[in-house]
Amino acid sequence: MKSEQWRQKAENMCFVDGKSIVQISALLGVSTVSLSKYLNSLPQYAAEKNRRKEENKAKRKEYSRNHKRETRKKSPFDYICGLSLKREHETAVKILSKERFFNE
Repeated sequence: MKSEQWRQKAENMCFVDGKSIVQISALLGVSTVSLSKYLNSLPQYAAEKNRRKEENKAKRKEYSRNHKRETRKKSPFDYICGLSLKREHETAVKILSKERFFNE
């Protein structure tokens, strides 16, 4: 394959299809070093690289958030809610008021 042909194909695969250097290298049969040197020489590659980094950072953040949510230790106090606190308080008030009147 002529050098101009694989370069054009590599450019299309990188910027249009969004393939990585390793994937493009496997498909075109060009070494990753040659491919990397060529793509790094292109002016629009830096912007594409930054866009992919930001995209991957957002994906990683979302994955991490979901993973923490799924594997977080359950607190023994997860069952406590407003209604159970209110009921517990009312029960405690009844007990204390009984004790107060019967102990006098």
